[in-house]
Amino acid sequence: MKNNIKIKTLILAVLVAFTACETVDFGGTNVDPNSPSNSVPSLLLTNVQRGFSGITSHRTANLYVQYLSNGQYDEESRYQTLNWGTNGSYATLQDIKQIIEINTSEDTKVAAQAYGSNGNQIAAATILKVYWYQLMTERWGYLPYTEANDANNTTKPKYDSQEAIYMGLFSELDAALASMDSGNGPSGDILFGGDMTSWRTFANTIKMVMALRLSNADPTTGSAKFNEALSGVISSNSDNIQYTFLSEDSNDNPWEDHFVNEGRKDYLMSDTFVNKLIGSGTNTAPEDPRLPKYAQLSETGAVYVGAPYGQSNSATANYSFITADIINKGDAPLMIYTYAEVLFARAEAAAWGWTTEDAATLYEQAIQASMDQWGVDAADATAYIAANPYTGVDDIAYEKWVSLYLQGYNSWAEWRRFKAMGTEGKIGLVAPGDLLSNATDIPQRHGYSATAASLNEENYNAAVAAQGADNLDTKLWLFK
Repeated sequence: MKNNIKIKTLILAVLVAFTACETVDFGGTNVDPNSPSNSVPSLLLTNVQRGFSGITSHRTANLYVQYLSNGQYDEESRYQTLNWGTNGSYATLQDIKQIIEINTSEDTKVAAQAYGSNGNQIAAATILKVYWYQLMTERWGYLPYTEANDANNTTKPKYDSQEAIYMGLFSELDAALASMDSGNGPSGDILFGGDMTSWRTFANTIKMVMALRLSNADPTTGSAKFNEALSGVISSNSDNIQYTFLSEDSNDNPWEDHFVNEGRKDYLMSDTFVNKLIGSGTNTAPEDPRLPKYAQLSETGAVYVGAPYGQSNSATANYSFITADIINKGDAPLMIYTYAEVLFARAEAAAWGWTTEDAATLYEQAIQASMDQWGVDAADATAYIAANPYTGVDDIAYEKWVSLYLQGYNSWAEWRRFKAMGTEGKIGLVAPGDLLSNATDIPQRHGYSATAASLNEENYNAAVAAQGADNLDTKLWLFK
């Protein structure tokens, strides 16, 4: 399933209805929940999926895991922002809720079949809900879930624990998979063109990723859920799940929009990441052959060189930028899930004894998949794999971090998990010395919005009392 096929026409068809969503939040349009019959489920679905633009290009998360450094203004890499709003995320979830309501209400579900079978629309919407909530709880931890987006019953929803949210999401994924039928897939689907086989793969891949996230907090449940998903996940690079952009400014790749349309050059490759990939090689012939695919040579010196992380780097021409294939290309896709990630997950699960697969074999296959994804020469990939054999989970952690390049949210969650598991050592991220927002280390979560306490004081206070201080340092249940 090459997920960039057939979606450009779909995107163009809805550009007249929606403006671009290229913010660091998840985006979305809040629609009156009391009037679902006035909404078109295909347009709602497209709008929800267009929020993937902000997810796949989130800059701050890519700074947290030190793929990138700031240019002149270093505050972002020193963790200046404490409070992060959830309004856009809940607006997106409201759109998802409406799709489900339209396809379940006796008054609207027959007419809704013009946009795909009711079961398949409900399944797709539920899968997207799970994906959004997973991202949200991995950012904030406790959040309104069971009482969220239900203004008819409460305007002050309780905050559910991260554990409760995760267990609920597993149940919702299972229900979504069971809801799929042989009817038409959803209209307005710019990710998969209504292909329910692709939706099934997406759901199982989410389930596998979530299951592995439990490796520290609840390995028993994690192992069971992992094996439930195993047979249905991404099985080749042709299955990679990506968000495809257009060259038009209304839906172009946000990296290209930032560097070309806005003319800004304030994100550079970090010295942490570049030096790791140079390894035993040189700054013109790095050990890891992915570096020339990830980055450009510096404008001055024509070498691969990263900018010091957490510092002001105004002489941007002295450092390497992100590859021109991304920052100069409006329709460059950005990844959601890849075959390499799945193979690394399987390798780690084998190492923990969750499966009977061979960790070393899967580790090598995962590196090869990453190399193939980025177009690395076969001989160079073979030489790198031979020089970096599998010795333990620390190797998986490091190579997975390298392979998740620019997948900020996903990589940040994995880094926190590796840190909790004690397998982060080969990555070796270190926070800058002069931090902002009273942070003491690389952020473990995002703070709630600045108005969260005043708008829902009792439930906010209960969440903070149970989870820990509302700051960047508090470790979430998954990552303790």
